[in-house]
Amino acid sequence: MSGIRGFRLRAATAVTVACGCMAALSTEASAQQYPDRPVKVVVGFPAGSGADILCRYFVEGLAKVSGATFVVENKPGATGNIGSETVARAKPDGYTLLMGASSNMAGGPNLYKNLTWHPQKDFEVVSTFAQLGFVLTVAANSPAKTVAEFTTLMKAKAGKSTFGFGNTSGLAASSLYAHEAGFQATSVAYKSNPQAVSDVAEGQIDYVFSDALFSMSQEKAGKVRLLAVTTPQRLSSLPDLPTMAQVGLPAVEVAPWWAVFAPLKTPQEILGKLDGWLNTVARQPEAREFLVKQGIEPLPGTPAKTREMLAASLKDWARIVDLAKITPQ
Repeated sequence: MSGIRGFRLRAATAVTVACGCMAALSTEASAQQYPDRPVKVVVGFPAGSGADILCRYFVEGLAKVSGATFVVENKPGATGNIGSETVARAKPDGYTLLMGASSNMAGGPNLYKNLTWHPQKDFEVVSTFAQLGFVLTVAANSPAKTVAEFTTLMKAKAGKSTFGFGNTSGLAASSLYAHEAGFQATSVAYKSNPQAVSDVAEGQIDYVFSDALFSMSQEKAGKVRLLAVTTPQRLSSLPDLPTMAQVGLPAVEVAPWWAVFAPLKTPQEILGKLDGWLNTVARQPEAREFLVKQGIEPLPGTPAKTREMLAASLKDWARIVDLAKITPQ
């Protein structure tokens, strides 16, 4: 009987090993064939927003260089957190990806108490592809022509100033500005920055730090005035606009980068393919030309470099939240 039991155990072990090998071979074959069906790319911001326009450009680029089908799915809400949660819970097969900004991926864990995801525990990184700045935007009919003049106006309102934000970068930049410039302001949350910019133009709120793309278009339409950018250097698309550091507020530096993320345990071979395709798009001269017009700079990268940047951004956001005295929600 012991011989029979031993045979059965050996047979069961052989079947288990065989099944494991078959599963590994199946996963490897699937990775080699990837993608053989449409890939869904989640964007946590509304269609038509600056983030959406940026991401759609790169999604179209991925489709062209890979010869596969990539489609955008907008999942706006909670300053990008809904989109991040969607991808964190998706099957790790490379067919659900996230185009996420550091402001959301690194800012979220510092700004929200009860997130159901974490950028380092629930995601694989692919690579960065772009970096953008935010622009201090005020109404076109504001008497202020400079940041110094606008700050004087805000101080004169004696705690009744208001700013809008539709994402974490806008909240951080606006809060830092008020703190560093020495005035109090009440925040007003919006589903997107374009809505906040529209209310600035109509005089409903005093200011907003918006992505350059939408603010530039509204400035051309004569609805708003741009005063300064939050990047370390001036933007190529707005060479005459000073940085916040150049106007005496160096702490107000918010320059989020964008990267592609995949659910944790997505096969490395798939991540490698995506990294190669993404960098091909980011390094094309036409990509730089397109991005600069939108107030964005291309930022090709690597998985290792992106992981380093994510770790650094998490620390930076902890500092920003503390410095701007933002209470996590």
